[in-house]
Amino acid sequence: MEAGPTITERGGMFHLMLRSCTAGILAHILDPEVPFVWVRRHMPHRYAQWRKTQACLSERGVLQDVEVRSMEYDLLAPTARFLELLPEFESHGMVLYQMRRRVPDTLTLDGVADEAVDRVLLQNGLHLRFYLPHAVECASVSSPDRPFLERVSERPEVRPFVM
Repeated sequence: MEAGPTITERGGMFHLMLRSCTAGILAHILDPEVPFVWVRRHMPHRYAQWRKTQACLSERGVLQDVEVRSMEYDLLAPTARFLELLPEFESHGMVLYQMRRRVPDTLTLDGVADEAVDRVLLQNGLHLRFYLPHAVECASVSSPDRPFLERVSERPEVRPFVM
Protein backbone atom coordinates (compact mmCIF):
# COMPACT_ATOMS: atom_id res chain seq x y z
CA MET A 1 0.00 0.00 0.00
CA GLU A 2 1.40 3.40 -1.01
CA ALA A 3 1.71 6.02 1.71
CA GLY A 4 -0.15 9.29 1.27
CA PRO A 5 1.53 12.65 0.98
CA THR A 6 3.43 14.02 3.94
CA ILE A 7 1.25 16.85 5.17
CA THR A 8 2.43 18.48 8.35
CA GLU A 9 0.51 20.81 10.68
CA ARG A 10 1.78 23.83 12.56
CA GLY A 11 -0.34 26.50 14.19
CA GLY A 12 -3.54 25.55 12.37
CA MET A 13 -1.90 25.56 8.91
CA PHE A 14 -1.20 22.41 6.90
CA HIS A 15 1.94 22.19 4.77
CA LEU A 16 2.90 20.15 1.73
CA MET A 17 6.36 20.19 0.10
CA LEU A 18 6.90 19.84 -3.63
CA ARG A 19 10.05 18.70 -5.41
CA SER A 20 11.87 20.95 -7.83
CA CYS A 21 9.21 22.80 -9.85
CA THR A 22 8.33 26.13 -11.41
CA ALA A 23 5.44 28.52 -10.90
CA GLY A 24 3.64 26.67 -13.70
CA ILE A 25 2.56 24.05 -11.14
CA LEU A 26 0.08 26.65 -9.86
CA ALA A 27 -2.17 25.90 -12.83
CA HIS A 28 -2.90 22.60 -11.05
CA ILE A 29 -2.92 23.88 -7.47
CA LEU A 30 -4.95 27.09 -7.39
CA ASP A 31 -8.66 26.75 -6.68
CA PRO A 32 -10.60 28.48 -9.49
CA GLU A 33 -13.46 29.09 -7.03
CA VAL A 34 -11.30 31.26 -4.77
CA PRO A 35 -11.45 34.76 -6.25
CA PHE A 36 -8.10 36.48 -5.60
CA VAL A 37 -4.39 35.90 -6.00
CA TRP A 38 -1.89 38.14 -4.23
CA VAL A 39 1.69 37.90 -5.43
CA ARG A 40 3.90 39.58 -2.87
CA ARG A 41 7.13 41.42 -3.68
CA HIS A 42 7.36 40.36 -7.33
CA MET A 43 10.55 41.39 -9.08
CA PRO A 44 10.11 41.22 -12.85
CA HIS A 45 13.90 41.21 -13.30
CA ARG A 46 15.77 38.66 -11.26
CA TYR A 47 19.13 40.41 -11.39
CA ALA A 48 20.07 43.86 -10.09
CA GLN A 49 20.79 45.74 -13.30
CA TRP A 50 19.75 49.14 -14.54
CA ARG A 51 16.95 48.77 -17.09
CA LYS A 52 15.21 51.29 -19.29
CA THR A 53 11.47 51.19 -18.83
CA GLN A 54 8.43 53.37 -18.36
CA ALA A 55 7.13 53.99 -14.86
CA CYS A 56 4.89 56.42 -13.02
CA LEU A 57 6.88 58.47 -10.54
CA SER A 58 3.90 59.76 -8.59
CA GLU A 59 0.28 58.87 -7.99
CA ARG A 60 -1.01 61.23 -10.65
CA GLY A 61 2.02 61.01 -12.87
CA VAL A 62 2.17 59.80 -16.41
CA LEU A 63 4.51 57.10 -17.62
CA GLN A 64 8.07 58.41 -17.79
CA ASP A 65 11.09 56.97 -19.58
CA VAL A 66 13.48 56.09 -16.73
CA GLU A 67 16.15 53.63 -15.72
CA VAL A 68 15.28 51.47 -12.73
CA ARG A 69 16.98 48.77 -10.72
CA SER A 70 15.44 46.18 -8.41
CA MET A 71 11.83 47.20 -9.12
CA GLU A 72 9.51 45.28 -6.83
CA TYR A 73 5.74 45.32 -6.32
CA ASP A 74 2.74 43.40 -5.07
CA LEU A 75 0.24 42.17 -7.63
CA LEU A 76 -3.44 41.50 -6.92
CA ALA A 77 -5.49 39.77 -9.60
CA PRO A 78 -8.61 37.68 -10.00
CA THR A 79 -7.56 34.02 -10.03
CA ALA A 80 -8.66 33.53 -13.65
CA ARG A 81 -6.60 36.54 -14.78
CA PHE A 82 -3.57 35.36 -12.82
CA LEU A 83 -3.79 31.98 -14.53
CA GLU A 84 -3.75 33.77 -17.90
CA LEU A 85 -0.59 35.60 -16.78
CA LEU A 86 1.06 32.52 -15.27
CA PRO A 87 3.51 31.89 -18.16
CA GLU A 88 5.10 35.27 -17.37
CA PHE A 89 6.14 33.91 -13.95
CA GLU A 90 7.64 30.63 -15.17
CA SER A 91 11.27 31.63 -14.60
CA HIS A 92 10.67 33.37 -11.27
CA GLY A 93 10.42 32.49 -7.64
CA MET A 94 7.24 33.57 -5.92
CA VAL A 95 5.39 34.26 -2.70
CA LEU A 96 1.70 33.88 -3.52
CA TYR A 97 -1.43 33.94 -1.42
CA GLN A 98 -4.81 32.84 -2.75
CA MET A 99 -7.43 34.79 -0.85
CA ARG A 100 -11.18 34.40 -0.39
CA ARG A 101 -11.49 38.18 0.02
CA ARG A 102 -9.84 41.09 -1.72
CA VAL A 103 -6.68 42.13 0.11
CA PRO A 104 -7.27 45.47 1.86
CA ASP A 105 -5.22 48.40 0.61
CA THR A 106 -3.72 48.79 4.06
CA LEU A 107 -2.66 45.15 4.54
CA THR A 108 1.07 44.64 4.19
CA LEU A 109 3.11 42.01 5.95
CA ASP A 110 6.10 44.30 6.41
CA GLY A 111 6.75 44.56 10.12
CA VAL A 112 4.34 41.74 11.04
CA ALA A 113 6.10 39.26 13.32
CA ASP A 114 6.67 35.87 11.68
CA GLU A 115 4.52 34.11 14.28
CA ALA A 116 1.60 36.48 13.55
CA VAL A 117 1.62 36.32 9.72
CA ASP A 118 -0.64 33.27 9.42
CA ARG A 119 -3.15 34.70 11.90
CA VAL A 120 -3.30 38.01 9.98
CA LEU A 121 -3.68 36.24 6.65
CA LEU A 122 -6.36 33.88 7.97
CA GLN A 123 -8.33 36.84 9.34
CA ASN A 124 -8.22 38.31 5.83
CA GLY A 125 -9.41 35.20 3.98
CA LEU A 126 -6.29 33.12 3.27
CA HIS A 127 -7.06 29.93 1.36
CA LEU A 128 -3.59 28.92 0.18
CA ARG A 129 0.04 30.05 0.40
CA PHE A 130 2.65 29.06 -2.19
CA TYR A 131 6.34 29.72 -1.69
CA LEU A 132 8.93 29.02 -4.38
CA PRO A 133 12.36 30.53 -3.60
CA HIS A 134 13.31 30.49 -7.30
CA ALA A 135 12.35 28.55 -10.41
CA VAL A 136 13.29 24.85 -10.40
CA GLU A 137 13.49 24.72 -6.60
CA CYS A 138 11.45 22.91 -3.96
CA ALA A 139 8.20 24.70 -3.12
CA SER A 140 5.85 24.70 -0.17
CA VAL A 141 2.08 24.82 -0.35
CA SER A 142 0.16 25.68 2.82
CA SER A 143 -3.51 25.94 3.64
CA PRO A 144 -5.79 25.91 6.67
CA ASP A 145 -7.80 23.27 4.73
CA ARG A 146 -6.11 19.85 4.98
CA PRO A 147 -8.65 18.06 2.72
CA PHE A 148 -7.93 20.65 0.01
CA LEU A 149 -4.18 19.91 0.20
CA GLU A 150 -4.90 16.17 0.09
CA ARG A 151 -6.97 16.61 -3.09
CA VAL A 152 -4.27 18.81 -4.67
CA SER A 153 -1.56 16.26 -3.84
CA GLU A 154 -3.48 13.53 -5.67
CA ARG A 155 -3.88 15.44 -8.94
CA PRO A 156 -1.91 13.61 -11.68
CA GLU A 157 -0.06 16.81 -12.61
CA VAL A 158 1.00 17.45 -9.00
CA ARG A 159 1.56 13.92 -7.64
CA PRO A 160 5.06 13.46 -9.17
CA PHE A 161 6.25 16.58 -7.32
CA VAL A 162 4.93 15.65 -3.86
CA MET A 163 7.68 14.90 -1.36
